[in-house]
Amino acid sequence: MTPERFANGMTFDDYVKVTGSPENMRADLLRSPGTLGKYFSSLLLFLGLVAFAYFAVLVFSSLLHSYRFPIPYAVPIFDIPFALTAIGVGYLCLERHRLRQDVRSASMGVMLWLAALLAIAHILTQPDYPETPGVNPGVAPYFFLLSYLMGFLSVGLATYYGDRHLRLTDRQRFLVAVGLVLLSIGIVIAVLEIRPFLPSLVMKGGKFSLFGCVAGGLANGLVGVWALWGARKKFQEREQDWFAGFFLLAAFIWIVGLIGFLLLPFRYSVTWYVAGLARPLGVGAIFVGLLREQVWLYRESRARQRDLQSLHAAGQALVMTLDPQRIVETSVTKAVGVAGAQAAILFRLDGQTRVLRALGRAGRISQELVSDLELPIGQGASGLAVAGGRPVWTSNLGGDARFPLPPEVSDRMRREHLRAVLSIPLLIESREVFGALSVVYTEERGFSATEVELLEAYGTQVAVALENARAFDQLALKARNEAALRDFSQRLLEASGEETILDEATRITREVLQADYSALFLYDPNEGGLDLRAGVGWEPGTAGRGAASLSDGSLASTAFVQRESVEVEDLSTECRFSIPAYLAAHRVRAGLLVPLGVHDQPVGVVGAYYRAPHRFTEEERRFLLSLGQQTALALAKVRLYTELQANLRRLQETQAQLIQADKLTALGTMLSGMAHELNGPLTSILLSIQLLQQQTVLPHPMLERLNHAERECRRAAQLIKDLLLFARRRAPERRLVDLNAVVKAALSLQAPQFSLQNIRLVTNLDPNLPKIWADSHQLQQVFLNLFTNATHAVKSARGQGTLAVRSFQKGSEVCVTVEDDGPGIPREHLGRIFDPFFTTKTVGEGSGLGLSLSLGIVEGHEGRITAENVAGGGARFTVDLPIGEGEEPAETPVPTVHKASRSAQILVVEDEVSVRGILNDVLAFLGHQVESAETGREAMAKLERKVYDLVTLDFRLPDMSASEVWRWLLTRHPDQLARVVFMTGDLVSADTQEFLRQTGRPVITKPPTMERICQVLDEVLEAKLSDS
Repeated sequence: MTPERFANGMTFDDYVKVTGSPENMRADLLRSPGTLGKYFSSLLLFLGLVAFAYFAVLVFSSLLHSYRFPIPYAVPIFDIPFALTAIGVGYLCLERHRLRQDVRSASMGVMLWLAALLAIAHILTQPDYPETPGVNPGVAPYFFLLSYLMGFLSVGLATYYGDRHLRLTDRQRFLVAVGLVLLSIGIVIAVLEIRPFLPSLVMKGGKFSLFGCVAGGLANGLVGVWALWGARKKFQEREQDWFAGFFLLAAFIWIVGLIGFLLLPFRYSVTWYVAGLARPLGVGAIFVGLLREQVWLYRESRARQRDLQSLHAAGQALVMTLDPQRIVETSVTKAVGVAGAQAAILFRLDGQTRVLRALGRAGRISQELVSDLELPIGQGASGLAVAGGRPVWTSNLGGDARFPLPPEVSDRMRREHLRAVLSIPLLIESREVFGALSVVYTEERGFSATEVELLEAYGTQVAVALENARAFDQLALKARNEAALRDFSQRLLEASGEETILDEATRITREVLQADYSALFLYDPNEGGLDLRAGVGWEPGTAGRGAASLSDGSLASTAFVQRESVEVEDLSTECRFSIPAYLAAHRVRAGLLVPLGVHDQPVGVVGAYYRAPHRFTEEERRFLLSLGQQTALALAKVRLYTELQANLRRLQETQAQLIQADKLTALGTMLSGMAHELNGPLTSILLSIQLLQQQTVLPHPMLERLNHAERECRRAAQLIKDLLLFARRRAPERRLVDLNAVVKAALSLQAPQFSLQNIRLVTNLDPNLPKIWADSHQLQQVFLNLFTNATHAVKSARGQGTLAVRSFQKGSEVCVTVEDDGPGIPREHLGRIFDPFFTTKTVGEGSGLGLSLSLGIVEGHEGRITAENVAGGGARFTVDLPIGEGEEPAETPVPTVHKASRSAQILVVEDEVSVRGILNDVLAFLGHQVESAETGREAMAKLERKVYDLVTLDFRLPDMSASEVWRWLLTRHPDQLARVVFMTGDLVSADTQEFLRQTGRPVITKPPTMERICQVLDEVLEAKLSDS
């Protein structure tokens, strides 16, 4: 990635190379003339000169050789102050460690305590009483030199390793103190043990021996130089460590004192006293350093407190308003007070041009300076602060080559007499750069780290205030836009036409986005382009000029094809899009367009146009996108509404049919139960009649009456079957049928009623009517219902009338109309006459099921039945049936009733007493031995005891179903499964048919005939003989 270059051609890395690292630049600018460093340098120079003169006297002159002053208790006089001072300063250092947790405090405290303990050992081993002056070659000199050594070690450790972190608890500090005491005792014991093996440190006359001078001087000299060098290096670092200066002073004093004594190593000499005095003086220097640090910390805390108060007051002023302009004015005004500057300027970064523009100023600078003031990124302190994202400052604004300025800006600064500047970047949310805040001074000056950090903290408050103001403006704008969208949504709910939606969408787009023009395009599938259907602000005649091609490269077509929003800030500099003539005529410079999409399928485009360049915000994009989605949904709603209106009538008709189907479902459930109950009596009656016909020689009239009764029973059985077919909506049993013959048969059955009611019959049946594929029994029932209803209508009107029946072919259908001249059907009843149980007859005259059954039968034949009133009075029913084609079933031989050639053992399982009795009689008449069972459990008990040749098993038993008995046989007596014959009155049930299909056993339907019983018995018994 190529680094960004500033206006002067330098990158930020180049700038760092010239000025050094940002940290070094901070250190350079923090150092200011006239600080404590000069005083320390002068003091050290003075002490050096004194030390040089002192050493010169000792080396080149014998002036001090003769001066020896035996002072009683000399050792306690010098060592006790040192020991007490070292212990006190060591304690202060350990207390300092409690706060700082550093190596410097711990090492100083530990080593000073150890030096103090060795000084106490020195006192105890050299009492120095007046009556014993002179040579004492004891162990005292060891502790004297070791005490010095510990002092040098304390300075060396504090300077070389003082910045390191060392965490100690109070308990650990206590253990350190105990360890020091033990260590000092150990050193004393070691010295006492080793001393006899070493040469004496003191010779006669009180002078240190050569061994003592060399050993003590070498050990302390090396450690002393090491400590002195570390203190000097630490003191002279860029960020000066003032505490290290006091270490340097202490080490220097100790070295001078020790060297002087080693040059003139006489006991009770001036140099000996100077060496003794140097130790407490060095510790005192360290103590002064501690005191000065506390004073500095106190001043710093007071200054920080004042800074915090100033910062708090400035922050309070910033949060008093959410107006951006007032925040800018407050920011620069308070910045002058916080930084103690003469003026302040707030810059705003232009993200497009990468230029800083002045927003506000305060203090001793004129408006002329900031008027149209622009700073490119990388120029001036503000430009460098924004580029590097860190504070930048200089004490010489005009003469510092590191801060290049445009010539005109440099001239303005010179005229305003501005010298020093401190600039900080303003970073808002997500580290985005808002701009820079610069404070300027009319005099050259340096900047401390505290001043920089204070302005950085204030800059953070300014950035937060500006961000809050911006967020508030965005929320307020979003709230206004949301209110506009809610109002628009409400209007869309009320709109019923497409034009209203288009007008509302373009109106609110222009008002909310404050656009010069708004437009809404809809896709025309016929033309294959976008048509400007509505707009606001355009010249008359602009909208509705025809569809524009999707390949013309315009803003609208691009948004539609790419299915995403398209925006242009300035069309004059944009080469990606073509400019249609109507946009050029209206001098459009900027535009924002979004597709109108429903489920990612756009139906058009809505947009806003401006005559001047315009930079679009995220809120403007969000608003137009939301409006586009609502508009698209509203358009889809209107178009769907039109389709719904077209389908409404069909849905209403379908609803009526669904209601009819629900009623028929309930009816079917009831009819199924009724059929089961009716099949029992019909079985008894039909089989009794047939048994009488077979057993008795009757007179011819009586035989005819029995035959008639048999036919009616068969008709009733067929009616029950039709009811079940109607209830289950099963396909009828079809064959080729002559519809005229069916109509004539129904008319002949109804003829007595016509004569009785004085109804004249008029028929017009087409002799060339083609046969249809239908169930004649069911169709006969339909026509009987229609004829019965017509007869009742004519009778209720005037006691006599005419019934006209006509058949004809209409296309692929044959039609039969039944028309009477009765009172007709009331208009309010026309929609309900096919409902189950609906009737206008009095109680006892009708059930309300006739027309409902007829409707089911006709629809089962894929036909239609309709009713209407005839002009002049009367009603007309029309039955339309498809002609259709089918294959005629093969003729099956008609079974006959005959005696069995071989008697069989038969078990009849039937719960109804009458049915069970007649079945027993019929089977006995046929020559078989019969046993019966009323329940399933009774049947299973008999099957356990005896094997039967044939078992007739009724489907419905009081305690269990036939399927349960079958499963029991399958488990216990699978060899008897082939002898089972089922009996049922409901063969149209899907469950029943599925079970019978799985078993594969023959079925006798109720009510059965003797012929069917003989046929099934022959089939089962013959199959049994063939298997055996």
